[in-house]
Amino acid sequence: MSGVAQVRGELDGGWHGADLRAAPERWRVTIRESVAGELLTLAEDFLGRGAERDPLAPPPTVSAMTGSLIGRTRRRLAGDPGFLLLTGFPVEEDPDVVETAYWLFGRLIGPPVSQTRGGDLIARVEDRGADIGSPTQRGHRSAGALAFHADRTDVIGLLCIRPAAEGGLSRIVSSKALHNIVLAERPDLLSVLYGRFPNDQRGEEQPGRPGWCELPVLSQVDGDFAARYVRRFIEDSQRHAQAPRLTDGQLAAMDFLDEVLDRPGVALEMDLRPGDLQLINNFHLLHARSAFRDPVGEGTSRLLLRLWLSFAHSPALPAEYAALCGETAGGAYRGGVWPPGAVPRREKQEVQS
Repeated sequence: MSGVAQVRGELDGGWHGADLRAAPERWRVTIRESVAGELLTLAEDFLGRGAERDPLAPPPTVSAMTGSLIGRTRRRLAGDPGFLLLTGFPVEEDPDVVETAYWLFGRLIGPPVSQTRGGDLIARVEDRGADIGSPTQRGHRSAGALAFHADRTDVIGLLCIRPAAEGGLSRIVSSKALHNIVLAERPDLLSVLYGRFPNDQRGEEQPGRPGWCELPVLSQVDGDFAARYVRRFIEDSQRHAQAPRLTDGQLAAMDFLDEVLDRPGVALEMDLRPGDLQLINNFHLLHARSAFRDPVGEGTSRLLLRLWLSFAHSPALPAEYAALCGETAGGAYRGGVWPPGAVPRREKQEVQS
């Protein structure tokens, strides 16, 4: 089983939502007006030059104040608590300017990766009637509740443009805390979670690849911890005749994780409002969303803009992740869902403070 030999004791850095709820200074930061203004100016210049959104182009040059915010964001993502909620991002300007400012801000954190087979580098998280019960439809196009899961990237950014009339609450949980709870209460299941689970590829695999791959839920490589848990992807793998059948032990381990995830105080819940930007370390946190209802009226529907970013401080991953992410070395440009045959060159990123 992948990673079992490296299973150690309790992990440092795990947190419980109940503790963070009482300490918002650890995860909530207001964007200064001068920084917001600089981002808008950069966006207007970018659009005025007719520049294209090349994910591997050099990031823009910014002021010391904006650079300080970016450094602070990187440190929070790489360390404790593994996420940040930035408030006050400018969202009242022309939509093209807002989206470009968001793109440039994300590029300062790390190079974006594609999120769809159509090559979307910024995804619109809104209700388009997708049926998440289908193994080939995407959750960001549905109004349904999304259980705790991880995405195919190092860092996830969600910028709220318009909230829902009801619901749509974001929930995040520390994967290190989950590891520690399993270790304390069901150590017999820990080795199962460090083993390989079949995962459905949702029809998004590159040509010549099978429609499923095997991944550990928990892993440790070269001292780096990572987690990926998407129960419906694991269960949907069973539609592939060649995928390994799920064992009683694997089902029991997932049942226990789900029970822990539903415990009061384990997750941190937040209601994203316009101008809120949530950034999370995808390999150290799981995230979920409650079902939502849109306001009535044209142009009022709930809308979040999502970025998937590769991150220089990302953890090393087990070899099995190559089928999902391309590269497995810590800090590599990796991840995403790309058009067939369009995966760009993969290079290690420069680590910045």
